[in-house]
Amino acid sequence: MRSSSLHDALAADLSMVSSAPPEGSALAGVCACVLRMVSSYLSDGAVFAGRGDLVNAHASFAYAYGWLDAGAYLGLYHGRTVPEGYDFVTSTGLDLRAHLEEKTARYERLLVEANSSVSPAPDSETPMYRAACEVGDAGRAALARGQGCAGDGQLEEALGWYSYGYGWLDAGVQAGLFVIQGRRDIFTV
Repeated sequence: MRSSSLHDALAADLSMVSSAPPEGSALAGVCACVLRMVSSYLSDGAVFAGRGDLVNAHASFAYAYGWLDAGAYLGLYHGRTVPEGYDFVTSTGLDLRAHLEEKTARYERLLVEANSSVSPAPDSETPMYRAACEVGDAGRAALARGQGCAGDGQLEEALGWYSYGYGWLDAGVQAGLFVIQGRRDIFTV
């Protein structure tokens, strides 16, 4: 999917959701934060694309999708379920290849560190513990998927998966699912 297509799909998907938790509730605050992050990264990605930086645009859109889907999994809004998968294939162009290689390697390291920096916060006998485990599994699955793509030389797709998985973990931190045991500065807290 081209970055412009990913932007359009994300904008359409975002327009279809509405907050599920009652206004004033704790979960309404989490929902507002998640939707604000999705909107911010949709906007940032559009700015990057407008400047010709398709690498950062692609990473922004995929990261926003991670937040959007983590929120859907947590039941924060109406109008969305987590899709079976994504096609993060795009072309950022040969002129941006060095930038793509650097960013993909950096985001792989970031997702590895993010995965190892969090652990479930809720008690292991609660439904929210299982939710934390599922969100953590989504981050690890995206890392594995990205590494497989990178191993096949599909760097744009790898970057998409790394960004997507990181969005899941970052949303999980905001939702209170994780305790940060490593680098706090890599999360939106």
